[in-house]
Amino acid sequence: MNLDAEQVMRSVFDLVLTFSRMLSFNSEVENLRAIELYVLLYIAQKGTQKMSDLAQVFSMTKSNITFLIDSLEKKGLVERSRSNQDRRVIKICLTKKGEDIYKQMLKDFSKLIDQVSRQIPVKDLSVISDGFERLSKLFGAGGE
Repeated sequence: MNLDAEQVMRSVFDLVLTFSRMLSFNSEVENLRAIELYVLLYIAQKGTQKMSDLAQVFSMTKSNITFLIDSLEKKGLVERSRSNQDRRVIKICLTKKGEDIYKQMLKDFSKLIDQVSRQIPVKDLSVISDGFERLSKLFGAGGE
């Protein structure tokens, strides 16, 4: 099977764009830059992160990740703390506000998935889910 890279990219982009349009984001989320949203989602799903690890996961310099975290902190979505073991290490976690935003996004996404899954046969859903899991493992998704 010969994959056309442009067609695959177009399909992935169309899927993300369609899901984005179908989700009802609140004004807090709509005012986030895409990279801020990705960092928020990453911390929400992976837990408290070291600044240096975030920089590595998102292929950013330390100064860029600092700027990004500053912005999220000003919006009240994340907070910094120093490690008790090594005071040089700065950890980033979600605030209550950040957690609430993530929970609402997850709730809205769950409704969307339920709506979509009712329109797709169970057999096809299994194939789609397996495909996403395989791609995730193949590309080492999740920064782990």
